[in-house]
Amino acid sequence: MKKKRKAATGLLVAFTMMFMLAACGSGAGEKTHGGGGKAGGAGGVAAASEWAEQNGLNKTETVDELYAKAKQEGKVVVYSQSSRIKDVKASFEAKYPGIKVEAFNMSTNDIVEKVIREQGAGIYNADVIFVKDASGAVSTELTTKKLVHSYMPADLTAKMVEPYKSKSEGLVPYFSLRAIFYNTDVYKTPPVTNWWDLTMPEWKGKVLMNDPIDSADMMDLFLAMAQHADEMKEAYKAKFGKDIVLNGTENAAYEFFKRFLANDPVLLKSSDEVVEAVGSAAQGKPPIGIGASSKLREVIEKKLSIAATYDVLPRISVVGPSYLYVADKAPNVNAAKLMIRWMAGEADGKSDGFKPFNVMGSWSTRTDNGRTDQPGIDQLKVWDYDSDYFYANFVKFREFWLRMQ
Repeated sequence: MKKKRKAATGLLVAFTMMFMLAACGSGAGEKTHGGGGKAGGAGGVAAASEWAEQNGLNKTETVDELYAKAKQEGKVVVYSQSSRIKDVKASFEAKYPGIKVEAFNMSTNDIVEKVIREQGAGIYNADVIFVKDASGAVSTELTTKKLVHSYMPADLTAKMVEPYKSKSEGLVPYFSLRAIFYNTDVYKTPPVTNWWDLTMPEWKGKVLMNDPIDSADMMDLFLAMAQHADEMKEAYKAKFGKDIVLNGTENAAYEFFKRFLANDPVLLKSSDEVVEAVGSAAQGKPPIGIGASSKLREVIEKKLSIAATYDVLPRISVVGPSYLYVADKAPNVNAAKLMIRWMAGEADGKSDGFKPFNVMGSWSTRTDNGRTDQPGIDQLKVWDYDSDYFYANFVKFREFWLRMQ
């Protein structure tokens, strides 16, 4: 395998830290804020649930009501997985004078670690948490333990499709995918139609991607393949016309990982690097790439000759929902509610707070503000996100991946 990254395995370190912090979270820090109890323990969960109810996180209030209260708070603190939060900050402050936005752009892994560490020490700084699930870490370490709370006002969720309307553990304004990118100057149609294509000699050393040890989104895709190994088996037969023969692996998914690694994928640090390398002009035989579908927003800006295919056997990807939560004991809880409404499109779906995320390669969960220039949600052949399975199996996959390198 070809690597273009440092040897440090960032995701491994982050998850190890999460487990260490979570293990001691119920006893870390006697100090509390707002009468809360210790983060992570049974008493802390009960107190956090009571705080959420007392602060109306189960209610739907009007924007005017929230704004009047939020102005008394004066600011809102957001821990964000996306750098586009800077655009949200600008539009929110313009819409709601008197409320300043303090936005911190971090990876989901860093956000999880920071929230666990802060609340374990009795520090409650964040108001809004904007994250993906990171192989089930957010669901297991934050939502279940009530370090963050769901806020799903009825006038927003009424416009959403299932499962985000009533079965989601937090407000999901949109989701994205891992997509396969190809150079449109060279390939007029997608050169890959089956994941097993990536094990063929013509793609040896020609597939660019983020290392799943460093990228939770990439790991989630491979975990979804492992969960649906039966579909990977069927895709093998569709590609080669015969049943798969395993070579020391437990199922077709792990056999795919083994053969794919043997075909020398090039590991890069970000999806930006992937799409720029794939979409550069004047390439004789350009590589293909696996990266964040939302990077399609950069095609025009960076003048990239690139497209993504969503028609790949057995499925193109696993959904990657982006969640908005209110942090436990948020000091500016009304401003947090107002911010979440703003980022989710507000009741009419038209707020400027959602515009930075309503891009090519992202799919709104609402019926009133999605894009029409890409496949609809009902046309995407994707796996559902199973946070319990991902959290229970990421160590197993990680160890296999590292052993095969």
